[in-house]
Amino acid sequence: MLSAVFFDLDETLIDADGCHREASRRAFAAFGMDWDAALMRTGPFFGRRMREILEARRDALGVDESTAPVDALLALRWEHYVDLFPAGVCLLPGASEAVASVSDHGAMAAIVSSSERATVALTMEHYGLSRLVSFVVGGDDVTRGKPDPECYEVAYHRLQSFRLAAKHDCLVVEDSSVGVTAARSAGIPVCLSPRYPLAEPVKSEYALTSLAEFPALVARLSGR
Repeated sequence: MLSAVFFDLDETLIDADGCHREASRRAFAAFGMDWDAALMRTGPFFGRRMREILEARRDALGVDESTAPVDALLALRWEHYVDLFPAGVCLLPGASEAVASVSDHGAMAAIVSSSERATVALTMEHYGLSRLVSFVVGGDDVTRGKPDPECYEVAYHRLQSFRLAAKHDCLVVEDSSVGVTAARSAGIPVCLSPRYPLAEPVKSEYALTSLAEFPALVARLSGR
């Protein structure tokens, strides 16, 4: 019986890639750095925490912490992200219905994201998801980001304060290789719903081509 679903956020429930890139581009420019040049050197970092991404791309340009402190980059980037958010982020098709289907079948929904809690809260408030989600685990709630399993271990532990549940009665919904690796390392079944080609092949218990298919999967796992 399905007890809980842990949803990743960016590129799983929302299309935020363009907004993230432009906010980061503007933050880098303020310190005289070229985000696109850094991106070419590092390649994509789907599923990673923003602190790790900014550090890696700053370092790839040969710029040190004293010249461009990561905390200052994060703060400036957040300001740009908030400004860009209304026009730059949208729910993916079927996202609201996917999250709602969890409580419709007696399970609990949570968000487990590499984004910081403030970013998750902005999305949940804007799109009315707060009423559908029982709790959030953000990138600033853990010391190690995906693909480390810490975020899903924290989510599973937090779930126990709401209801007792075995890991095999939970489900993670992810779009990235690092997210799937984190969930599987935590011992929780995974449903993969990728928007982009995966950075590396991974195995998942379930796979969807669209979130529109998710309510049917929830119904099947709930035995209804």
